[in-house]
Amino acid sequence: MHHQHFKKLDSTQVFLKENLEELLTHNRIILISASEQTSGIGRKGNTWETLPNSLAMSFTLTPNKTPTLTPIEIGLLATQFIMHKFGVQLLLKWPNDLLTLEGKKCGGILSQYIDSNCVIVGLGINLGKIETPPLNQYPLGIGSVLSSNSYQKIDLEKLNQELYHYVLNNRYETFEQVYADFNKTCIHLNKKVQILEEEINFIGKFKGIGPNGEALVEVNQNL
Repeated sequence: MHHQHFKKLDSTQVFLKENLEELLTHNRIILISASEQTSGIGRKGNTWETLPNSLAMSFTLTPNKTPTLTPIEIGLLATQFIMHKFGVQLLLKWPNDLLTLEGKKCGGILSQYIDSNCVIVGLGINLGKIETPPLNQYPLGIGSVLSSNSYQKIDLEKLNQELYHYVLNNRYETFEQVYADFNKTCIHLNKKVQILEEEINFIGKFKGIGPNGEALVEVNQNL
């Protein structure tokens, strides 16, 4: 594994993508992490605000056999790692948010497909005490895994490595496994949801995911 950890970086994902060709000369398994990230990237061009005591990391990964399942797979593996490491249960909000049991957002995932052998995954998780108020408004509220703890640089660097190793060593083999674990972890299964997709606002009951990771929503008794 080739791991570069920075004290401060604009975006781990941008750095990895812009330097991918050179980084691949060292190793195909690449992890870029930072103690402080100033311009993190979220889904649909949104900003991911990295707070103190947070994991900010991007890494290379072989896509899931069904590539569009990759972010859901990573979300499941991240929740499992947090439970294994800290004994704290997190939940998933389709397609790429990590939530506390109270429903507050504490993490997010962004996957960029490069080719059939490589996807760049960006992962941010609020780990410890939130010491500063967020600059942006969060409709779900903002949470953390362990609100009373802080982590020093060396701990964050090590935890990034541990999480990446966990992901590499616990990949899902089948959609059925992803489906079963997602249903156990999804915060809004069989609940009313609102999904904006291609300027169309779908409002209905969330019934789970399809074989490509797509949301299945029951609208007016139609799926």
